[in-house]
Amino acid sequence: MPDPSTLDLVTGAAAARQVAEDPFWFTVVRRHPDVDVVVLPPEAAAAPEVAGDEPTTDPATAREQLRGRMAALWAALGVDAEPTHLDDVWFAGSAPGTLRWQGTATFDELDPVVASGALRRARDLLVEEDGWHVLAPADGIPRVLAGRPARLGREDVQVLVPSGSRVVVRVRSALVVVGPRAVREALDGGA
Repeated sequence: MPDPSTLDLVTGAAAARQVAEDPFWFTVVRRHPDVDVVVLPPEAAAAPEVAGDEPTTDPATAREQLRGRMAALWAALGVDAEPTHLDDVWFAGSAPGTLRWQGTATFDELDPVVASGALRRARDLLVEEDGWHVLAPADGIPRVLAGRPARLGREDVQVLVPSGSRVVVRVRSALVVVGPRAVREALDGGA
């Protein structure tokens, strides 16, 4: 936690203005006028360290394995169909020589029972005993959001049902150690 003596605190009208301009905190203050809200600056997260002797993985091989894991997830969710839209992308990892993978599968024109069942199954599959922290917000788009720490970084899963017959499954991998050259090639074609 930051040392309170080093914080530049904003109070009074300036603080009220900042809260009024922030949709989240404005709603909190409006719903709970009897509570004083203090917002502290976020702590800088330490970047994971990759050991010098950590073996590297071929990005193409890792991508195929991650695609397979995502397909196994949507099958376990009871979605027995080919995605209407499927994409995946590498983006820079938080440690040198690493990438993070994100895959998104969208399924349209599903039976509404299958679509809503995917959310229930997600809550059943992504359990605390396996390290998952799961959120299933009661308002907004029906969804299950889950994340858990991994050996390097964290992995995240989102299962959304934006309409009665559509399911979106999004998976973000933990860090994949590929080496600096493979990072350059994956992100900008090696330039």
